[in-house]
Parts: sequence; C-alpha cells; structure tokens
Amino acid sequence: MVEPRDHTRGVPDPILHIEGLSKRFGGVRAVNNASFAVQRGTLTSLIGPNGAGKTTLFNLVTGFDRPDKGRVHFDGHNITGHSPPEIARKGLVRTFQLARDLSRLTVFENLLLAAQHQKGERLIVALVPIPMWRSQEKANSERAEELLELFRLTHLRNERAGNLSGGQRKLVDLARAMMMRPSMVLLDEPMAGVNPTLTEQLLERIVALRDEGLTFLLVEHDMDVVMRVSERVIVMAEGRVIAGGTPSEVRNDPAVIEAYLGVTVDRED
Repeated sequence: MVEPRDHTRGVPDPILHIEGLSKRFGGVRAVNNASFAVQRGTLTSLIGPNGAGKTTLFNLVTGFDRPDKGRVHFDGHNITGHSPPEIARKGLVRTFQLARDLSRLTVFENLLLAAQHQKGERLIVALVPIPMWRSQEKANSERAEELLELFRLTHLRNERAGNLSGGQRKLVDLARAMMMRPSMVLLDEPMAGVNPTLTEQLLERIVALRDEGLTFLLVEHDMDVVMRVSERVIVMAEGRVIAGGTPSEVRNDPAVIEAYLGVTVDRED
C-alpha cells in the first residue's frame, strides 16, 4: 500500500492548505490523512480512479461534510468545520457533478439568487426600500447580465433552467458561482455529460478566469483536459494523496501508473 505523502511543500503562495484531512463512513475510510496545497491564481487538477475520495474531499473542504480529523486553511483562515454559507462568504465556492439550479426559475433569476449579502433579504429593509438597497439590486442585475454575456448565455436569459441541456446547466452553475465574486472555485467534474462544443466553451471561460487571477481546483476524468490546462496535478487513490506535481511529472510517476493501471513500476533510488 502506498504511504500518504505531504504535498503542501513547494507551493510559494498557497490560497488553500489541506493538512491531514480524514473522513470515515462506517467501515470505509473515504479520505485518509490527505495533505496538499493549491497555489493562488492557478488551475490545479485533482484526479484519481473512481472511489478515490475526490468528491468527499471537496465536501470536507466546503463544509458539506465534517472531517474526523485534519485542518483546512483558506486564504489565511482556518475554515475547518465551518458551514457552506460561511465558507462561501470567505470567497471559496464550488460546483457539483450534477448542476444544482432551481429548475422553475429562469437562468437570470438563478444568477440573481446567488448574489452575496443582499440587503433585500432582511425583512425590515424589504419593507422600507432605501437607495442603498436599490443600488445593490441594480448592481446585481448588471453583474448577472455581464456573466450571461461572458458565458454566452444571453439568449437563454429568460429560459427556465429546467429546460436547459446538461452542458448549458453546467455553464449556468459556473456563472452562478461567479455571482458570489469568489477568489477560488472548486469544480467537480464540470465536463461530465457535456458535448464537445460546450466543453470547449466551458474550458475557454475557466482558463480566461484563471488568467485574470481566479484560483481553480478541478476534479476531472478527461486526462487530455487535465494535462492541457493544469499547472499542477494532485493524485488520490483509496482516500490518500499519492502524488503531486506538474502534469509531466505526474504522468510518469510510478505510484500514479500503479494506481490507474495496477502495474507496479520499479522506482529509481
């Protein structure tokens, strides 16, 4: 069995630092002493065979599950055990394998609902409109319109989300995440079930946002995509982090070959 390794070193400006994270469900150890860091302003991919623990790790980082042990630091804050809304307010948001839009609302309404710190949600402010609330409402609408254009969704502005294709819903999911003005986004298999045209459109948007300084941690099974867009790749197997490095380093790592192919490769001393 491959021993867990600490892949937090060698990251000069980490925005996310995961240290000794573990989670057990009954007799299954889904995440086992995982440690790694993600550098600010990069696109890092998290890969591994099915059942490696990738989605569970996402759930632990974003507060949907509580770790049995270990710590998660984001942008200098210890967010271990915080709730998903608390973590999102700090600038760390995520998408899901299955897009979680509100199917009866329009695409535009889905984006508006994701805006942070909406004063109109407070009863007393909602009953007595004030210029500040109206100004924020206008700013949120303008932001939503900008994102519709950025993700090429303007033509679907008034379409109910439930009527969209799977790929279109993935685009809405990411656009909605961007409404929260995050500094980091965790993407859980954003290309799954998406046709090639929309895959390229989604990738184009992700890379452009990365180039503007946004940080991404991406779970993805398409190795061509991973190797093409990632600065760094983290590999999990059986709940453990077994490798980390540049795409070329990971591709040739004996532990990765063994985890994916079941073939033992002699290691150089």
